[in-house]
Amino acid sequence: MKIINKLLVIVISLFFPVLAFAQQKTEDTGMATKQPGLVYVSPEGKLYVKSKTPIYLRLATSADADGDSFILRSQANQDADQTAEPFYFEGHGPHSIRHMSDHRVPQKNSANHLFHVYDDGKAPRSKISVTKAPWVYNGNVNIYGKPVQISLIFSDADSGVYAGYASLNGESFAKYEMALTLDQETDYKLQYYAVDNVTNKSQTRTRLYSLDFTPPETTTRIRGPHLSLEGEDILSPNSKIILKSRDLKAGVKQIRYRFKSKKGVFQKTPLTMSGMKNGSHKLIYAAEDRVKNLEANKTFNFYLDSMPPVAMDQLVGDQHVEGKRQYVSGRTTVDLSATDNKAGVRRIRYYLDGKKSSIYSEPFNFRQKNGKSTYSYKASDKVLNISSAVQKKVIVDISEPKIKPRFKGEYYFSRETHYIRKTTEIDLPATDNLSGIKGISYNIDANEDIFNAGPFTIDAEGPHTMTYRAIDNVNNDTGENAVTLYVDEKSPEIFQHFSVNPTVADQQIYPLKSLLYLAATDKQAGIRNIYYSINGSKEIKFRKPLSFKKKQFYDIEIKAIDNVGNTSFSNVSFEIQ
Repeated sequence: MKIINKLLVIVISLFFPVLAFAQQKTEDTGMATKQPGLVYVSPEGKLYVKSKTPIYLRLATSADADGDSFILRSQANQDADQTAEPFYFEGHGPHSIRHMSDHRVPQKNSANHLFHVYDDGKAPRSKISVTKAPWVYNGNVNIYGKPVQISLIFSDADSGVYAGYASLNGESFAKYEMALTLDQETDYKLQYYAVDNVTNKSQTRTRLYSLDFTPPETTTRIRGPHLSLEGEDILSPNSKIILKSRDLKAGVKQIRYRFKSKKGVFQKTPLTMSGMKNGSHKLIYAAEDRVKNLEANKTFNFYLDSMPPVAMDQLVGDQHVEGKRQYVSGRTTVDLSATDNKAGVRRIRYYLDGKKSSIYSEPFNFRQKNGKSTYSYKASDKVLNISSAVQKKVIVDISEPKIKPRFKGEYYFSRETHYIRKTTEIDLPATDNLSGIKGISYNIDANEDIFNAGPFTIDAEGPHTMTYRAIDNVNNDTGENAVTLYVDEKSPEIFQHFSVNPTVADQQIYPLKSLLYLAATDKQAGIRNIYYSINGSKEIKFRKPLSFKKKQFYDIEIKAIDNVGNTSFSNVSFEIQ
């Protein structure tokens, strides 16, 4: 406590440069209300003065406000022509003014000579109270999930609070008298301050509030293969579901879901299709924001297509199965197709003989080379389910069979003609190196075709044209082949003559060393051999003219055979002298 010692002559009073109180009319009552001044006297009689206020002392002989008073000058300011100078209290807190006797005469009642003054240099304080509600602090904004009331509490430890003032959303400051109600889903800006009874004003404070009654909005996003078909979402076993929620004010607290017989809070890890069966499913989900606004349950219906397509192949054209072997021709094509239970077929991929895969668009051929060939294929649907690869093996046969007439019996070939007898059997054997012979056909002289017959003969003597063909089991065809046949049943004609004329006219008598020439002719097949027998001896093949060196009688049997076995006989008798 600061003490000021002054000589009081009659009564000491304080004088200030402004009035302690002013008058102002209130708008609602019309009555005058006191506005705070630099000095305030509390109901308890305490005198408060605002810090750093200049202080003057006056001497009065009466308590009457209209009585005469005289300003006191300090010893440093005694010149009456100068303005009296004030003094200042030495800081916040209680101060005292006391009259002290110069002659140190004990005062009968010292309390009458002591005056207290309180220096008030501190502004009021304020507090805010908000009714209970879901709440979150987001940045510098207080967000509530339901209507609230805001109460302002002002306090001052010295002269006391004169009044608090508040402004909402930029409105003019008004005296705070009752709690503020915030009940609209909007943003609020609250400003407030307080004034104490000696005009100390607190700093204007600002608080930002927002009411959020709107729940979050959650959406689904599919990662991986999926398809929307006729308004239905189709997912694959590799699909993943991501839940994403947005809240414009309070922010999302959590997303709850119920999915494939389990429930939980969605984290960052996408939901997988693990353990789910093919068919229809649903995901139920909803989000909650940080002020407990709950989203209504949402349902994501989808179909899990875990079944791959069924791929099929069909050989189109020439083919033949023999045991476990499948034969095809160079004309055979592979037709691929696939069906899918839900999403639909995306494409078929095939491999031929181990080469790089191709995407199927139309039937394809095998390579034009005899031998084994392998093809495989698999199909995928529109959500990338892939069927197991199917592998097939075939034997490609691009070679035509071989066929050649075979003759059993008398037969001779000359001048592009096959000479035969009526008894000659004709066979048409055919061979094929892979798929085997399917059929053989022939016709004689453009008559009706005869199929798959065994050996045959031709009864009609003379020339004939035979056409024939063979086809294997994958329809490789030799094409029509033609040969000329001649059925020759006529015997050759035998001729003989001597190298000299007979020695006796009109008699078959010839000289020693005469030569006998033998010959024969055949109009078709030609002569194969001429044989002779002298006087019943063994037949000898004629190679050169016969020479006779003995004088005797000779009887010679002559036989001529053509190239198809027709035989003629002749006899010549003569004598050598």
